[in-house]
Amino acid sequence: MTTKKPTPPHKRSRAVRIPPGGYPALPRKVALQLLEAVQDPEIIAAAARVIADRAEEMRGAVLGHVERLAEAARASDQARIFEQAHEIRGLAGNAGLTATGRIANNLCKYLDALDQAGRPSDQELVALHLEAIGRAAHAEDEATRLGDAVANELAHLVEKKLAEINDSARPG
Repeated sequence: MTTKKPTPPHKRSRAVRIPPGGYPALPRKVALQLLEAVQDPEIIAAAARVIADRAEEMRGAVLGHVERLAEAARASDQARIFEQAHEIRGLAGNAGLTATGRIANNLCKYLDALDQAGRPSDQELVALHLEAIGRAAHAEDEATRLGDAVANELAHLVEKKLAEINDSARPG
């Protein structure tokens, strides 16, 4: 009897590509009610209060994922690195850690593109992202110009690396 290998975490965490027209459609009445609700200033204010009230809790969750990210890096576990960066990018903005989320997003984008291309990652580039995520998440005021500058420079570096991969994949 053969058993099926479990799907690696980074494969489970990847975004699902839905073709145009493939999204589930809401009935028109429900869609209009939802649109009205998300534009209602009272609902927006209530949501902002809930997020603000839970910001410290969310920051703690981000820091927990940063610790797990560091553990994954020490183990050189690319799948777990992607998984934790993915979690961080989803939580960081609501925790007031904008630069942390942007840096984690850059890392996810890079690792996902490499995975799709069947290419190994540049370990120095990954290490730079890991260091920047850790520092940004622990900084008292990480949403400063410095945090944004680091996120911007890492985004440019990722774009450059991905362009190099795309150029090398083109027939000649």
